[in-house]
Amino acid sequence: MTTETNHAEWRRDQPVIDMHTHIGVDHLEEAIELMDRNGLETMVDISAYSGETFDEFVEAIADYPGRFGVFGGFEFEDFGEDGWLERELERMERAVEAGAVGFKIHKRMGLVYTDPEGDVVPVDDERLAPLFEKASELDVPIAFHTADPKAFFEPLTPENERYAELSENPDWWWGDHENHPYRWWELIRQLEKVISRHPETTFIGVHFGCAAEEVGYVADVMRDNPNYVVDVSARLPEIGRHDPAFVRDVFIEFQDRILFGTDLGVRETLMLGSPQGFDPTHEQAEAFYDAHWHYFETDEAEIDHPTPIQGDWTVDAIDLPREVLEKFYVTNAQRILGL
Repeated sequence: MTTETNHAEWRRDQPVIDMHTHIGVDHLEEAIELMDRNGLETMVDISAYSGETFDEFVEAIADYPGRFGVFGGFEFEDFGEDGWLERELERMERAVEAGAVGFKIHKRMGLVYTDPEGDVVPVDDERLAPLFEKASELDVPIAFHTADPKAFFEPLTPENERYAELSENPDWWWGDHENHPYRWWELIRQLEKVISRHPETTFIGVHFGCAAEEVGYVADVMRDNPNYVVDVSARLPEIGRHDPAFVRDVFIEFQDRILFGTDLGVRETLMLGSPQGFDPTHEQAEAFYDAHWHYFETDEAEIDHPTPIQGDWTVDAIDLPREVLEKFYVTNAQRILGL
């Protein structure tokens, strides 16, 4: 993009929060540079660190008050074994005391993690319930990355519309149903069950409720469950394929429960929403953010989305009102994450 939006000057005066990023502990200065260059006040790392990695990250960001937040994570490799639950509940208490703004459950739940019997653990396994109850007690949200784009469950052939991305990330293909027994809709419905079973817990469905191809479905789940929040990270390519007037109406209806996030990765190699097979420059990262601003702040049609490797198509922008943008960029994250 080469032109600014009508909201650009206003936005630069806002403490914009990117609540879905992945930052290496040795790249905090670079993250600060990127924030300052792109008009952001805060980045939240949602990598779901645990153990020493979490401790090191929390210690490092303490030198930059107000600029970073962090989600804690769980360790599921020994899920269901004696002592596992007690250990993870204690982990939650320590992490919140250290400053964690929430906890994230990775997409490996429902796809990879197994129980002591060797069965893949479904997303709605009731053995997870104490974690959700604990989150409510601690007044922090649980973020879920469940499943992946629908195409990641389809045959891995050049005809797959996400073939380029899957070729770059072959371990993201879930079409082997012998090893990954749950299909896309099964996983999404499992997440819905979790949300409805625990109305006192705030859940964040990352990547637009993990179902950006089904915006209407996500809106229905949000209507039925006031405790459900979504972010938009790395899903503008999918959201933007829907009718812009319809998407705009959804954003306005749920203006208090949608969060701005990009899935930017600031590590050895910058990641612009998805590993892209090359090492982006800071200028390309600026264009990445610029594409987000244009999608949310203009009514332009057939524009480039931020992450070309996620699909070779254009999207239609949704031109959100400024009062909605303020909630989306800033105040929703402040309220829900306690930033």
